[in-house]
Amino acid sequence: MAVTIEKKFEVPEPVEKVWAFLSDPRKVVTCLPGAQITEQVDERTYKGAISVKVGPSVSDYKGQVQIVRNDPAAHEIEIVGKGQDTRGKGSASMKMTGKVRSLDNGGTEVVSKSELSLAGILAQMGGRMIHEVSNIMFNQFTSNFRQKLQSGVETEAGPPKPISAVDLAVSALKAFVGKAERPEPAGEKAGPPEENGTKQ
Repeated sequence: MAVTIEKKFEVPEPVEKVWAFLSDPRKVVTCLPGAQITEQVDERTYKGAISVKVGPSVSDYKGQVQIVRNDPAAHEIEIVGKGQDTRGKGSASMKMTGKVRSLDNGGTEVVSKSELSLAGILAQMGGRMIHEVSNIMFNQFTSNFRQKLQSGVETEAGPPKPISAVDLAVSALKAFVGKAERPEPAGEKAGPPEENGTKQ
């Protein structure tokens, strides 16, 4: 299953400070719950892991991340990564591009695009649910990103806590159901089924 996710957010920090953080995988990974860099292979390649808790058990995904393009002048970075469940139940690969630009108010806008390819148990979630889960994880990531930039704290005190798959799934399901039950704006009427069949 292939999924494309595009996101952007703003931080009240100068562009060079944000770029220095965003272009360092060792710093960025501290913003993602359950993830860590386990080894730096060379200046562009890193080995890492992410732990996912499902009920009482914890699943570990291990893989590699590589910076394939780093353009400090344009403030753009491209990263590819792949990971495998240590129990062989699923795998994922990702291509992510990130770009930062200065805003008139002195802050910085961060724009990212991720192309995910999922196999095994991860793909069984379905495209819509994966998008909802990604929204929740993205919100957690941006919150941590802002806090670490402003506080100057860039490392974790100890091993990261596993991210809870159950909590993510429940939150995503609530968000998905909430969108499905949301009434249409006043004055708008649904057309014939054949006209709306492809609309979300």
